[in-house]
Amino acid sequence: MSNVKILDCTLRDGGYVNSWHFGKKAIENIIFNLSMSNTDIVECGFLTNQSYDADYSLFNSVEHINERVMPSEKSGTMYVAMIAMGEREIDPRLLSDSSKTVLDGIRLTFHPNEIDRAFEWAKIIKDKGYKLFMQPVGTTNYTDKQFLNLLERINILEPYAFYIVDTLGIMYEKDLLRQVFLVDNNLKTNIKLGYHSHNNFQLAFSNAQALAEYDTERTVIIDCSANGMGRGAGNLCSELFMDYINKKHSIIRYDVLPVLEIVDQYLVPISLTSPWGYNSAYFLSAANNCHPNYATHLIAKHSLSMTAIGNILQKIPKDEKRFFNKELIENIYIAYQNNAVDDLEVIGKLRKKLSDKHILVIAPGASVKSNRKSIKKYIAEKDPYIISVNFIPDFVKPDLIFIGNALRYEKLKETIDYKKTFFTSNIPELPENANKVNYSELVDNSTDVSDSSGMMLLKLLCKSSVKSVALAGYDGFKRDPLGNYFNNDYCGAYDPVILQEKNLAIQEEMDRLSEKLKIKFVTPSLYEKKKRSQKEEK
Repeated sequence: MSNVKILDCTLRDGGYVNSWHFGKKAIENIIFNLSMSNTDIVECGFLTNQSYDADYSLFNSVEHINERVMPSEKSGTMYVAMIAMGEREIDPRLLSDSSKTVLDGIRLTFHPNEIDRAFEWAKIIKDKGYKLFMQPVGTTNYTDKQFLNLLERINILEPYAFYIVDTLGIMYEKDLLRQVFLVDNNLKTNIKLGYHSHNNFQLAFSNAQALAEYDTERTVIIDCSANGMGRGAGNLCSELFMDYINKKHSIIRYDVLPVLEIVDQYLVPISLTSPWGYNSAYFLSAANNCHPNYATHLIAKHSLSMTAIGNILQKIPKDEKRFFNKELIENIYIAYQNNAVDDLEVIGKLRKKLSDKHILVIAPGASVKSNRKSIKKYIAEKDPYIISVNFIPDFVKPDLIFIGNALRYEKLKETIDYKKTFFTSNIPELPENANKVNYSELVDNSTDVSDSSGMMLLKLLCKSSVKSVALAGYDGFKRDPLGNYFNNDYCGAYDPVILQEKNLAIQEEMDRLSEKLKIKFVTPSLYEKKKRSQKEEK
């Protein structure tokens, strides 16, 4: 175990959580604290072709990394950065030689279709004097023949290290040790073996222990990050593995406290709005051997049971599983949801109900609770026909309920009056005589808001010849999930980036609908044109 080294990738892999926006001071202090903890190798971030901003751990020159690193005399830490082919990577020919930077090494990550170019770039990186880390994406997807062919080329290249990478977080111990055996028996002994894990099955820590105990003379490098910070299910926790190494050696190789300071000062605040770590979505993605963003995308809809999500993931073609294809998963999702019905009679019935009525639609946004008096006042003044979306208000009796979400239906099916409820046709196991309207004709073209129940209802109202409507509870999504609904029971798994995309898509669709449907907001909303215009002017 004495030949095990730790590489911390908080500022690089962890940056997927917060778009690498740590802040200038935080980046400097994280690097400094990791060096003070005696971390063997610190990854400072990505080398990219994007414009440089000191608040981000994204660099377009090695000189910019010099400005962030403050190594102490005590530190024997190696500093590296990553070039990720296919992710706005910088051409290594544009980089200064290693003699002009504190950067000791460069990690080069590449997909199978990028191998030839990766080896060309690898030679350039070596010629510039950097320690070269070769890191193929998803080694679990290589056949034994492909893997051994790659190792042959690695032996000719002779990089500093070669990596086993569990991109999808699907490796059990036997899977890891099998590839370790192939590497250890086919790779030149002077080339170090690296391991980068993801924690979808919560096996990152146990797999790292198994590798640390593996009987080899080769130096082993194990990646981890403070508090396991990383995209999706996250990574091996630096503090946990440091403590493990200390205890197995019975000597203190690493000082864990500076890492815990990083977690306390910088990462906990990020986790409150952009969480990471194991959840059912990442388990499902790993269990189906597919990119975690597929499950994240489906769960963010808050409209599917876990069984339905599992069924949809199984429908992804094998050759599409490794890389997230947003258009593909949306098409599979809509096809899964679609259950066409003849709704002419139902829409005719709705048109008759709404004829010449002043209409108020109440959605389950948090403003319904905080603006209850305003809504009641509006009802007293206008005496509108009230339609609620996916919930039943406790302070007013709706004339009609619209349900376009299977999960919400499960919560309401014991309490609703089916004669006064309209459903989209994607909802399973509805009574034969339920009022069903075609789901496929109400979904939006945008993949970010394809089946928002609130937006589907507005489209249905347009189809029913409604010309104006008042809206309450159409708040828009905030970063804090507990601030999005009138009741915390409606909250679920979320991704801040996805929520922002939903907001933008709903704004665009609301603007399109407003051309044929006069919309008035009774409660505050991010989608109100007037407020958005005022905000833009400021």
